[in-house]
Amino acid sequence: MHEFSTAVNIVEAVKRAAKSYDATKVIGITIQIGKLSMLNHDQLLFGIEIAAKGSVAEGAKVTIEPLATKIRCRECKKESEVPEEGTLYDILTSLACSKCQSKDVEVIQGRECVIKDIKAEVGKK
Repeated sequence: MHEFSTAVNIVEAVKRAAKSYDATKVIGITIQIGKLSMLNHDQLLFGIEIAAKGSVAEGAKVTIEPLATKIRCRECKKESEVPEEGTLYDILTSLACSKCQSKDVEVIQGRECVIKDIKAEVGKK
């Protein structure tokens, strides 16, 4: 269950960012997650809720945005978005260039879990 360690890392990063801006309360966190990260969204949200207890991030509204899977063909260099229909196995076994149909491709996006945005209330100095 790597969701909880990921949740702890997200909350720690949010707390550091909040501290650097003298934020008194984090009210929103937007996270982009690629399907190939294999993170379960519900478990991640629960982990963030637990990890944020007693901190400036407690009670923050967490929004998860899907991040498209993109590949680059090693033969023709075309970059393309991968249709994400079916299971993870279906996606991984069907990775092919949309131009030349080569299976010699590299994933250039879709494995990430990125904090896109943090909304916070900033206290007065």
